[in-house]
Amino acid sequence: MSTMQIVGDGFPGLVRAVEESRRGARVEYLEPRLRAGGAMATESFLSPFRFNLGPALVPRPPLPSLHVLEPQLLLDVGGAALTRAALSSGGAPELRSAFALFRGYDPASPEAVAEACAGADDLVLVSGGNGLAVACLLDELVAGGSTVVEGVGDVDPGPVEAEGLGICRLFVGLRSPVRPLRALATAVGFHDERSLLERLEALRDGGPAEPLGFLVSNAHLDANLVEPSLWSCVFQGVLPFSDIDRREYTERVLAALGIDPADVIFRLLWLPQDTGESLMLVSCSGSASS
Repeated sequence: MSTMQIVGDGFPGLVRAVEESRRGARVEYLEPRLRAGGAMATESFLSPFRFNLGPALVPRPPLPSLHVLEPQLLLDVGGAALTRAALSSGGAPELRSAFALFRGYDPASPEAVAEACAGADDLVLVSGGNGLAVACLLDELVAGGSTVVEGVGDVDPGPVEAEGLGICRLFVGLRSPVRPLRALATAVGFHDERSLLERLEALRDGGPAEPLGFLVSNAHLDANLVEPSLWSCVFQGVLPFSDIDRREYTERVLAALGIDPADVIFRLLWLPQDTGESLMLVSCSGSASS
């Protein structure tokens, strides 16, 4: 039997390799970077906490036995709630642009908003962390007689160079009373569609890098499962691909979130050049680009 070689391409490449294996092909899956799966990774950073390195809400992985969660209350924007049912039925039009931004799409583009909201019923949280989906797929490949080799290329390509706006993430671990969040993600720095688009336009024009984005619940991965006083969260924000004082921006985010720095026992900021995630645009033909 000949061997089919598939190289990288993040989580979609890994899924393709598994699909070919399920059809009976013998696959050699080569990952140029240190680990397969791209942004579908979960990391502790040697802290008591665990964080998804990419988006928390992801398309349902092709693993029927994997335990996933389907949060019903997706967004809280200025007290207005976006439910899964409303999103699926085309309701809550004022909140759809916020959901697009949450998914990493540019809400200034109607086509991008439509693309981001499509298939909402298939968006889930992986209860054990996104990295669990990758691990299960890799195990299936190896068990089926295929080969997986990671780190065959430049495992540390360095910061991404890009223009425009991208996604940053501040991973935060705390020792304090747990703050219950009403929704999976809570808007930060805007309260409705108009204020969101105005703030984005100001960032594009070189305005001040004030926190704009979402406080994302990390409850399904929290350390408080073993220690009640420990909890964590992720700020997913929007910034230009440019040099920004990490310490100053982190302090601004913590202040915007109402978090006392004395309660923080772990924090790590990834700027857009670290995440490598640009705001996605969608052309009239329906193709996505960064």
